[in-house]
Amino acid sequence: MELYVTGKPLSAWRSGERACRHSSVIECAERGPFWKLDDDRWLGNFGSLRRLCQRVAGYSKGDLMRAIDVTLGLSWLWIFQAIAQVSIDYTVSLPAPQTQTVEIRCRFSGLTGNILELKLPVWRPGKYQVLNPAGTLYNFRATDEDGKMLKSRKTDKSTWSILLGGSSGAIASYSLYANSLVDRTRHVDDTHAFLSGSSVFLYAPAFRDQPIRVHVEAPGDWSIGTGLKSDPTNPSVLLADSYDILVDSPLEIGKQSRHLFRVHDRPHEIIVWGKADYDPSELMADFAAIVEDQIDLWGQPPYERYVFLIHVGPGLRGGTEHLNSTIMQTTREHLEDPKLYKEFLGLVSHEFFHTWNIKQIRPAGLSPYEYQEENYTPLLWLVEGTTSYYDDLSLARAGLIEPKEYLERISKLIDAFRRTPGRRVQSLADASFDVWIKFTHPTPDSPNRTISFYSKGALVSLLLDQFIRESTSDQHSLDNVLRVLYERYPLGESGYQVADVRAVVEEIAGVSCDTFFGDYVEGVMPLELEAALSRVGLKLDLQDESESDEETTAGDEAYLGITLKGNDVVNVLSDGPAYAAGVMAGDELVAIDARKLEPDSLTKQLKKLGPGSEITLTLFRRDQLRHIPLVLGKRPRGKWTVSVSDSATTEQKAAFKSWMHQDWVFEVTAPLKSNLSEKWNP
Repeated sequence: MELYVTGKPLSAWRSGERACRHSSVIECAERGPFWKLDDDRWLGNFGSLRRLCQRVAGYSKGDLMRAIDVTLGLSWLWIFQAIAQVSIDYTVSLPAPQTQTVEIRCRFSGLTGNILELKLPVWRPGKYQVLNPAGTLYNFRATDEDGKMLKSRKTDKSTWSILLGGSSGAIASYSLYANSLVDRTRHVDDTHAFLSGSSVFLYAPAFRDQPIRVHVEAPGDWSIGTGLKSDPTNPSVLLADSYDILVDSPLEIGKQSRHLFRVHDRPHEIIVWGKADYDPSELMADFAAIVEDQIDLWGQPPYERYVFLIHVGPGLRGGTEHLNSTIMQTTREHLEDPKLYKEFLGLVSHEFFHTWNIKQIRPAGLSPYEYQEENYTPLLWLVEGTTSYYDDLSLARAGLIEPKEYLERISKLIDAFRRTPGRRVQSLADASFDVWIKFTHPTPDSPNRTISFYSKGALVSLLLDQFIRESTSDQHSLDNVLRVLYERYPLGESGYQVADVRAVVEEIAGVSCDTFFGDYVEGVMPLELEAALSRVGLKLDLQDESESDEETTAGDEAYLGITLKGNDVVNVLSDGPAYAAGVMAGDELVAIDARKLEPDSLTKQLKKLGPGSEITLTLFRRDQLRHIPLVLGKRPRGKWTVSVSDSATTEQKAAFKSWMHQDWVFEVTAPLKSNLSEKWNP
């Protein structure tokens, strides 16, 4: 839609408690994304109006949508473009992939307006961080469908405006430098092109819901892997029902290995770029077991076909979920070493679980996506943390890891969480909401002020699962909550709110959850994990796992409260004496009590000192030598460990089976050297 704005005076207006008056909008229009038609008329689109109203009258986007019919004294004319007649085609061309460049052409036909506004998203779904991929876009030009140049200009960092001049079609072409592999956005070389749509394809907001065709022009020996359907008459032409579908369907184009298996009579494909010595049959069988287990939890799969895209290379890790596909990155060792391979299966489980949890059900703040700005929700813990809870649990339920290994994994999670001072500062809801400025922008002080909504979200999900199971005598669980959310808040709706989640939990559990959410989600109360694990026959305590009896004794150990990389201080933890003494991130430790500190020797030196010992740290801060006296603190020796209770009852074993979907298979062994749980209650 378009509008004409004139320079007539604004009359007074009021929105809620606010009121303001301006003499003219001319100055703002001249600075804004408008085309000047004559001395007092400018042509713009809906986005232009929104930004003009924000500049002139202080409107927020929400205000504008609620008060669009408020008379501002502006004289405008709405003209609706014939959206149904517009066709959209993209062409992806790779004439020189060795230069890490991809050429994109966007063609819009059937336009009836005067301006075509194109944007590139500033972030990609699945990574809650402003990435500004437009920074690698260059050589932008616009023509009509006959090749005649059209006037265009850039109106903000990620927006281009094209003046159609009566043309019914426009072609925007541009080049992209694609060397961003680890963030899974765009990467091109002489072996492949990985393209995640939100970092590659410009879109017209007015036509976001229109069908799209993507033509791929690639070297002849390259293949295309994607969750998108292809044109039945031309496999190099891909079809998307909308821009949102295109964004959620990354393209892996290049030299690749492909493996096909079926689950629930639906095809599932594994596409691997990179080299590794793995057993395809084992890979397909294990992936199929994960798919089976998670479909059993959720119900019917929400796709006709699913694609697992895998990048293999040094230092690669992590993954991103998409609508009916995922992109996962790993090292060849994680496909070749049996122990590391099981860690990789945890990533597979996590990303596939997202097929429902975020790709089908979303919090209101993420539905629909707003591509040009941050999307806020206090519920990312349910999106990511709950998925993190189920990723390893699904492996155990599917029989891909032993229950004992599952306990080892949650032990590491609990131990790391309980050693993070930020657990006493930031709530789970706040960590979710502030992801854009805290979690994705860590500082050396982050461990003191923040927590991960992944790890704490997983632990709170464990608590919530056991809370529901205990309240219903194991008749219901968090599994039921997820299924109800899936049924009631389908993709395409406005998404679920905090109140919706709490209502469903109370409906399933049959009891109030106010205290639970108040303490663990909105508050920073200690997580009562011992009680939750006890009901399934497990115990959580501090266990000393030192290999040498001569190097340690039961009790407290000396504590300095810093983390090092080599001898450089990375973090100074607020619960340790180094923090109060003034040690800073970036300091280089060189000696303790005038004795040279060798790299990675700090732990050994601290073992020789007891809690309460007075020491002097010698360090360099920038180019200045410093001597800092302090008294070593203390903390209980050992690690938080989940183990089997030697007195588990029949009821506890039954609860374990209901939760794990596995029989109680443990043989109780003698405890490790020392049980120190009574020494410290976090």
